[in-house]
Amino acid sequence: MIGNPKWFSPRKYTGWGLTPNCWQGWAYTFAFVLPVAIINSISIDSNLKNILTSTLIGLFLLDIFHIMSRLKKDEREKLHEAIADRNALWFVITTLVIWVIISQSLDPIYFIVLIGAMLVKSLTHLYLRDK
Repeated sequence: MIGNPKWFSPRKYTGWGLTPNCWQGWAYTFAFVLPVAIINSISIDSNLKNILTSTLIGLFLLDIFHIMSRLKKDEREKLHEAIADRNALWFVITTLVIWVIISQSLDPIYFIVLIGAMLVKSLTHLYLRDK
């Protein structure tokens, strides 16, 4: 695609994604962000504005996912990322369970999220077991 994995490093401390690590990475990021800001600041038809903005953001996200898939990681980095993701998931699940208990609300979205997390974990374990 457009971006080069050498221009980025995995974001470690502030969520998921990439962090530019050289001027090319920053230029790449601004090359996508600047047109979106310009399109949203000029007065054009709102439908055209939405289409242009959505297209640029979609292309940017596709390219970012492509770059992330090509980043080289050693075993230690993969293990650290897995542990961090596991801990984040435990926090999300614990918070949802506590919220259901405190609010006495049985909103279906809580169960959808919890069951979805359980299914993703189960499918991941099945995939990794057979690999």
